[in-house]
Amino acid sequence: MKHPQSLVFWICLQCLIVSGLPNALTAGNPEVGPSALLAGGPVIIGATLLQERFLTCVAQVSDELRDTPNSNERLTVVVLEHQKFLEMREGFHAHKTKLAFSSLLARRIYLSSRIFGDFETLLRCITHELGHFATQSVYEDHAERAADRIRQRARQTCQSAVQ
Repeated sequence: MKHPQSLVFWICLQCLIVSGLPNALTAGNPEVGPSALLAGGPVIIGATLLQERFLTCVAQVSDELRDTPNSNERLTVVVLEHQKFLEMREGFHAHKTKLAFSSLLARRIYLSSRIFGDFETLLRCITHELGHFATQSVYEDHAERAADRIRQRARQTCQSAVQ
């Protein structure tokens, strides 16, 4: 690819535009997805309805996310086709990640569409990324400790959302 920065710019611009969609709710815009209807719920971009339902459920059971910096701002989860995810990953210099990464400052989680291959991979990755937000840490071990607690609640509460 000749211009990876320009691709990252366009993807980020699309995410920025879509993340402003919850404001369109006040205008009665029917184009906004169901996740945006939940007060304070995450904005999910690029997921199927079933995927969106599960991701929203996991984010809602993540008690650790409350009272973190910027917790009053919406969390955005962006699901990208795997090749686009790899391009975005390069733009963020997140070279080590294979299926998911986060931007704490932007309050965004980026997921490869391949994450939805099986329930365990999905659960492991999304809770790990939420763990970064819960701990406000870029360190993997910190995120994983928080993810373990989130994962237990998500298994009890959200598994039915994917069936």
